[in-house]
Amino acid sequence: MRAGHRTDQPRGNIDYKQLGHINPEAIRRAILEYLKSNSTNISQTALVLGINRTVVYDILRKEERGNLKNCSRAPRNRPRRTPIQVEDKVIETKCKTRYGSERLSRYLKQHEDLSVPPGTIRHIIRGNKDRISYLPKKRIRKEKRGFVDWYSAKPFEIVQVDLKYIRDQKALTRELAKTRSPVLPMWSASIR
Repeated sequence: MRAGHRTDQPRGNIDYKQLGHINPEAIRRAILEYLKSNSTNISQTALVLGINRTVVYDILRKEERGNLKNCSRAPRNRPRRTPIQVEDKVIETKCKTRYGSERLSRYLKQHEDLSVPPGTIRHIIRGNKDRISYLPKKRIRKEKRGFVDWYSAKPFEIVQVDLKYIRDQKALTRELAKTRSPVLPMWSASIR
C-alpha cells in the first residue's frame, strides 16, 4: 500500500458498533468530546474511531436536537396495514388449527368468508409470534411393555414374520427368479 496522508494516521481500537449496543449515549458523548478536543476535524475523528463521517454528522445532529438516545426506526404510519380485526381472526384460527399460511388462507376463505393472501398471513404470523400459543396435544399414555426373554423363547413364539412380501432374489436360482412375473401380484406365486 502506498504511503500517504491516510496511512500514517493513528487508528483507535474503539469498536463503535460494539460499544453502541452497550450504551449508545456514552459512546456518542465520548465521540463529541474527542471531536471538540480535535478542533472539530470530522474526517480525522472518523478515521481515528474507525467510523464514517456520516456517523459523526448524525451524532452532531442528535446533539443539536438535544437527544443522544437511539431513535425508533419504526414507521410512523402504515396506510396499508391489515386491519386489527383481521389479524386477530388469523391468529385465533392459527392457534386453533395449527395450519400454515397456504392452508390457513384457504380455510379462512371457505369457513370464515375472509379473503387473506398467504403472504399477508405469513407476515401477520411473523409479527405476532408472542400471541400464538397452541393447546398441548393430548398424550395417550401407553402401558409399560412387559419384559420379554428373547433367548429362552421358542422360534415364532414372540415374533412372526409374514413371508409373502419377502422375495429374496439371491436365494432363488436364476431360472426361478426369471419365472416370477412382474405383472402378477406377490401373493399369487405360480411357476409356468
